[in-house]
Amino acid sequence: MAPNIYLVRQRISRLGQVRPEEKPPGPRPGPPLASPAAPLLFRPRVSASSSTAAAPPRPAPRPPGPASEPGQRASPACPSSPPGCSGLVGPLLLRPVVLTLSPSFPQRMSGFQINLNPLKEPLGFIKVLEWIASIFAFATCGGFKGQTEIQVNCPPTITENKTVTATFGYPFRLNEASFQPPPGVNICDVNWKDYVLIGDYSSSAQFYVTFAVFVFLYCIAALLLYVGYTSLYLDSRKLPMIDFVVTLVATFLWLVSTSAWAKALTDIKIATGHNIVDELLPCKKKAVLCYFGSVTSMGSLNVSVIFGFLNMILWGGNAWFVYKETSLHSPSNTSAPHSQGGIPPPTGI
Repeated sequence: MAPNIYLVRQRISRLGQVRPEEKPPGPRPGPPLASPAAPLLFRPRVSASSSTAAAPPRPAPRPPGPASEPGQRASPACPSSPPGCSGLVGPLLLRPVVLTLSPSFPQRMSGFQINLNPLKEPLGFIKVLEWIASIFAFATCGGFKGQTEIQVNCPPTITENKTVTATFGYPFRLNEASFQPPPGVNICDVNWKDYVLIGDYSSSAQFYVTFAVFVFLYCIAALLLYVGYTSLYLDSRKLPMIDFVVTLVATFLWLVSTSAWAKALTDIKIATGHNIVDELLPCKKKAVLCYFGSVTSMGSLNVSVIFGFLNMILWGGNAWFVYKETSLHSPSNTSAPHSQGGIPPPTGI
């Protein structure tokens, strides 16, 4: 055992001697550590379903050990017993971003959407009144039916009065309304069917009724635009201008058509009144005595004329409220772009 001890002492003494050109060796490095995780070049995608899940707890950092390479930062060591940890964990340079699956894009409100607020404004409320007035205008004129009667006798053949009737109505072609005696009765040997009323007033009546029907349809279309496509009407420049032009034209045509129909109604009253006795050829004979009997009341026709002028007033008054929606009244509504902070002035709807 003595030689062995001697050899060990010599080795220890040799190890204690340090050469001047050599440096004392540093601590012996341990086994090479895994390099830290490379930095992520892109953000990982996180679905909407997994975004709400809680992230696992990150392990507490430990003091850094010796670096595996010069100039490289050592990664923290993994705890001894955390669940789901294998090896060293590198620092995350970028945090994951939650992406929403339903991006929000501006939707254009041009679809049909019921909005009753325009009916509370003068523009929509007056349009409803125009729609109702147009119904009364063409219904009271187009649905009229009447007749005029005369009493006839010819002594000594017929001593009692016999009634001869002429029926007329819309479109008031009086020259096609013939007189009809009682069935099976020959009055004074006259063929009364060959005699008709005087006058043809169909042009004025049909013009008035046809225009009232077109106004009725236009009011329906305008109300549908006001109520169902409010945003489309307000954002457009052409629609309010078209509505304004149609309103002015309708006001003028209501004046023309109603005036023509009022004149025609006056002539109809004269042609079917008591003056008819003086115009019939059989009544001019000495042997035939004619007396004016009666004529159907034309109160509904008078109402049609009243509603015609009422429509003219409504459309003339509504022209101002339609004009306020056009660019002529508020040109800054379309000249100032929204991108520059321009705020459009309030409109009537």
